[in-house]
Amino acid sequence: MSNIWINKNHDDLNPSHSSEKQFLLFNLFDKKNKSNVKTDMEQLWRKFGINSLTSINEDFLIIASSIFCVDKRIPRKNFSDSWTRTLRLSIPVLEVEKWNSVKEELEYVISFLSGDKWKFEFRQTNLRFRTDKINTKNLIDAGKYDSVSLFSGGLDSFCGALTLSENKRNTLFLGFREYNLLTNRQKELFDAINDHYTELENELLLFNVNPLVPIQRGEKTEKLSVESTSRSRSLLFIAGAISVASIIGKETPVYIPENGFIGVNVPLTDSRTGSCSTRTTHPIFINSLNSVLDKVGIKNKVSNFYWDKTKGEILEEHQNNAIFKQYATRTLSCSHPCLSRYDKKKSDKVVTPCNCGYCYPCLIRKASFVKIGKDETCYNPLYELSKDFILNYNNIQGRASDLKAVLFSLRRYIDHQEDSEYIRSLLVRQGPLNSEELDGYERVYRKSMEELMEMIKLNGKGLIEYTGIKEVEIHV
Repeated sequence: MSNIWINKNHDDLNPSHSSEKQFLLFNLFDKKNKSNVKTDMEQLWRKFGINSLTSINEDFLIIASSIFCVDKRIPRKNFSDSWTRTLRLSIPVLEVEKWNSVKEELEYVISFLSGDKWKFEFRQTNLRFRTDKINTKNLIDAGKYDSVSLFSGGLDSFCGALTLSENKRNTLFLGFREYNLLTNRQKELFDAINDHYTELENELLLFNVNPLVPIQRGEKTEKLSVESTSRSRSLLFIAGAISVASIIGKETPVYIPENGFIGVNVPLTDSRTGSCSTRTTHPIFINSLNSVLDKVGIKNKVSNFYWDKTKGEILEEHQNNAIFKQYATRTLSCSHPCLSRYDKKKSDKVVTPCNCGYCYPCLIRKASFVKIGKDETCYNPLYELSKDFILNYNNIQGRASDLKAVLFSLRRYIDHQEDSEYIRSLLVRQGPLNSEELDGYERVYRKSMEELMEMIKLNGKGLIEYTGIKEVEIHV
């Protein structure tokens, strides 16, 4: 088990008082001191001309940022199965009794999200986070907005912004600033929407949390690297959105627009328990998180209005929209849009950020564009979906691993497409669903399989033969 201690200020409880001899330390200090967490999340409230959030909302933001720091800086490879980590985290909070009352529920929620085993210890603090300043210039007028929506620069969040705009919602869009290249793309997409829907009040607010190497205390030291999966980034994203929503209004809704196929996250193979995609919009996570927040007094509900739609169906809704036509191909669905995972000799052909075209999110993206016709997205030109691509990158963690898993999933679906009970058993691999969710997700799953099959037929050179799939086998 990894023991981690979070310090909120220099005056916080000294971790040397802890009974644990071995632990890692993250300092959430102000910018003038030696913090190993670099963040500007105070802009989430200073942009509104106030000096702090309510105590319970500040707690949730600190909890989420603490979890993200640990998730990002404790490598999965250091644990026995190279995936599931056992983590005990001590966090200073203002409302300690409230958080202790939901501790076990929160541990379940975060464990479900990240695929780890989390244990939380909440300790009392009276210290506030960065309340020393109030902005007076370029302020956001909270009264102008009626909703908050996550805005990543991805295709689903872009379409979600179009849906909200078409429905005349005055939305504050919340984004996470991780790389400058991604930030520029987020701003480009937002500006296009904002310039088109001039009658609406829209705003884009970005923030960042960047954990550096934690301080190691105790006799044992180990080499720590950055963990690439970072599933809890979405929790931090949500916490930022809820912070902003709480300023706008006590019941201002928070939206996470994402297609239902990704949301229900059916494992592509028997050995990949949904590891290649997020659980952020799975109903178990959303419902459980809403329950925890409600019990501690946070009334801003999180929801996904795309839960019962495939990605292709979302695109169909907007295919005639002028902004969609011009900017949809500029969105980024890729799981690694800024990484240099390209052949060095040919790297001059690739301009980042870009969609690689072969990771799982990119495959779902390609399938969705097949639903509406031509896909003009600029994918990495060094790779194409083909039998040769699989043979050239045929190792378990290689570039072809997601494509091979998708092909297996298609083969499995073809073999069982007449068996509704089997399909539903796949849908509940992550956890139970109610009857409405089962009906909706079964339809989404079947339609998404059809979209993927059409993509393989049109774009996958030699893949039909490689997989042994006959073109007539899926019943449309």
